[in-house]
This record gives sequence, structure tokens and C-alpha cells, in this order.
Amino acid sequence: MVMEHFKKNMRTIEDTFKQADFLKPKVYNRYKLGTKEELKEMFIKAFEYYDRTIDKYEHLPSYDEIIDWMVDTRGRGLMLMGECGLGKSTILNYVIPAIFRTRTNKVLRSIPAKELVAVDRNVAPFIIIDDLGTESIKNDYGTKIDAVADAISYAEDNSKTLLITTNLSPNSLKERYDERTLDRLRKCKVVIIKGKSFRK
Repeated sequence: MVMEHFKKNMRTIEDTFKQADFLKPKVYNRYKLGTKEELKEMFIKAFEYYDRTIDKYEHLPSYDEIIDWMVDTRGRGLMLMGECGLGKSTILNYVIPAIFRTRTNKVLRSIPAKELVAVDRNVAPFIIIDDLGTESIKNDYGTKIDAVADAISYAEDNSKTLLITTNLSPNSLKERYDERTLDRLRKCKVVIIKGKSFRK
């Protein structure tokens, strides 16, 4: 009798999928912003327009990897690594936002890592952190708070696209951040920008 009642009230896993509003699948936004040729042209124009500190634009091979990411993000974030003076911040703060604004009408605003104090400043579908590794660990009544690690966790927990620049090497990242944060960073497409500094 009890078994019959139990079977009668059993649901399938598919029933749960349909009825459990509190159990939503984790879905990252996927963006396809155009063809490689279109995006390369926009990339160069935006770089030249926004970075007036360089005499002549030089298209580094690693920039094509960033353009490939914009052709189809595949739901992944983007982390730009490399030495100073290779255009990482220009790309994160101006080039990518200009292209997203053109193609999706979305507004992307980055926050310098050292100024990041609260995740709730990032209400868009993106968490954008410039210069990862320059932040300090805050102390709140004896509790250490790493706002950047919190923001990275928040991006993962809330299916937000993570965009980051850093001058840190892969080894320096391992020394500075815990395994949980590193695991979340691995979900980004990593582009290592190499070349001579554009800065005179």
C-alpha cells in the first residue's frame, strides 16, 4: 500500500526540470559579434581612435586571438596577460566595449582591480577587472577580504562573463591566488600578448 502510494506520487527527473524554478541551469551568454574580417577592421579603428599615445598602430599576432574570441565567445570569458605597454588596458577599456556597443548595444565598463571594493558595482552580464594583481587585501574587523577573488567567484556563481587584464605571469598567478580562484580563471580564454612596448 505504502509502495503504491509512493509510486503514484513519484516524479521523473524531467518533471523536476520543468517544475523546480529554484533549480535553473547555469548558462553563460554566448556572443557572436561578426566575421573575423569585420571585427579586425573595427578592432584596428577602435584601437587607433582611443589610444592617442602611439605613433603608429602595430597589429600583434595575439590580437587575432582576441578577435577570434569575439567571433564566437562560446560562453567563455577573456583574460589578457603580458608585459606593460602592449595595449591590454586599451583593448579591455575601449576596444572591446566599443565593439560590443556597436554590435549588441551593451555598455561594458571595467573597474581597476585596486579600486574594486564591492561586486554589486558590476550589475551588467559582465565582470570586467583591469590590472589583476594590483589589488590589496582589505581588512574588515580582522577578516581578510579579497574583493577581486570575491568578484571572480561572483562571476562564476552568477554566470557572468569575466574579462580581465593582468601583468602577472602564470606562475605569479599561482602564487597569489588560491586554487578555487585559479580554477575559475581557467574558464576564460587566455591570450598572452607578446611584443615590444608601444610606450616610448
